[in-house]
Amino acid sequence: MRDEQQLERMLSAYLDGELTQADQQRVRVWLEDSADARERFEEMRQIQQITSSMSFIPPPDDRIDELTERLSVQAPRNMGWIMLLLGTVLLAAFTASQLWRAPDIPWPVKYGSGGIAGGFLFLLGSVARQRWLEHPHDRYRGVKR
Repeated sequence: MRDEQQLERMLSAYLDGELTQADQQRVRVWLEDSADARERFEEMRQIQQITSSMSFIPPPDDRIDELTERLSVQAPRNMGWIMLLLGTVLLAAFTASQLWRAPDIPWPVKYGSGGIAGGFLFLLGSVARQRWLEHPHDRYRGVKR
């Protein structure tokens, strides 16, 4: 069984002519002995013929420039926002834990600070959710600045 799995992995290399002479012989003998192997090999050969006859249409140069610019600007910007968000969440969690542990801070300050932070998070979450839901239907999404 293990040998058959190894031979199955070699089928693609055999089809591409990338095997050593000894491995080619092993695959040839296997194909002669196994009807299932011959069927799989023929399917792979047909797929190779179909895909090799396909033509690639290169995108226009302006589209490539636009994609390059978008990726070179958008990726660092997204990473910056993610890092800013994670840092803010970690700092807020640390501050909240220190605030709640401090015995000398009166309870109205603790609950008031928690209420302000909670209200801010709810507002931020509701705006983010609204933007997320409206994004697919945004009429101005494709407009350039």
